[in-house]
Amino acid sequence: MDHRLRVRQRFSGFYDVDVREDAPASDIDGANFDAQGYVSSMLATRQLPELVAKSNELSGEIKELDSDMQMLVYENYNKFISATETIQQMKVEVDGMDGDMARLGSAVADITAASTRINANLAERRVRIQKLNGVRRLLKKLSFIFDLPTRLARAVELGAHAQAVRYWVSSTSVLRAYAHLPAFQAVEAEAKEILAQLSVRLNERLESPSSSLPDAFEAGSHLLQLGHGAAPVR
Repeated sequence: MDHRLRVRQRFSGFYDVDVREDAPASDIDGANFDAQGYVSSMLATRQLPELVAKSNELSGEIKELDSDMQMLVYENYNKFISATETIQQMKVEVDGMDGDMARLGSAVADITAASTRINANLAERRVRIQKLNGVRRLLKKLSFIFDLPTRLARAVELGAHAQAVRYWVSSTSVLRAYAHLPAFQAVEAEAKEILAQLSVRLNERLESPSSSLPDAFEAGSHLLQLGHGAAPVR
C-alpha cells in the first residue's frame, strides 16, 4: 500500500486513531513496534541500496506526518475560534434564555472533549515520529558502516591518519552489535586490512629518528586507539 495512503488513513478518523495493540513487533504502525528488531531484520534481508531507499522513504513520511499534524492543529484551532465566537454571542443574549444556557454548557463540554482528543492524538503522532526518526538515524549510521572501508582507504591514502582512526573508533560499537551478520563481518575484515597498513605507517613514524617528539607522540596515541599492544588490528 502506498505510504501516502497509509498516512491519510491514519488521519481519516480525524480524532480517533486506530493503533493496533495486538500488532506484531515488526509492524511499524503497531503499539509494540520494535525499531531495533525491525532494522536487524532489514539488514538480514535487504541490500544497501534498499536500505538507503527505505531511509529516504521514512524521511518523506516524517515530513508528511509533520504537515498533517500541523493541518490538524490548524483545523481544530479554527473550530475552537468558531465555538468561542458562538459562546460570546450567546453570553450577550443569555438573560432569560435557559435554552441558550443549556447549549452554552453543551458547547463548553464539547470544546473540553475535543481539546482532550486533540492532545491525545498529537501525543501519539509525536511518539510515531520519534520512532521513525530512530529508525532513520540507525539506517544512516549503517550506511556509514558499509562505506567504512572506502573512507578508511581514502584517509590513509591522503595521510589523514587521525581521521582514519576517528572513523574506526566511531564504528566499532556498531560492528560489535552486528558482528553475527556476514555483511558486517566482511566490512570489519576489509577495514582491518586497511588499518594494518596504517599501523605499519604509524610504527614507522614512531620509530623514525627523524620524527619530532609531537609526531612520535601522535603516532603512539593513534596506535593505542587502534588497540596496538592490547588488541592489535590483524
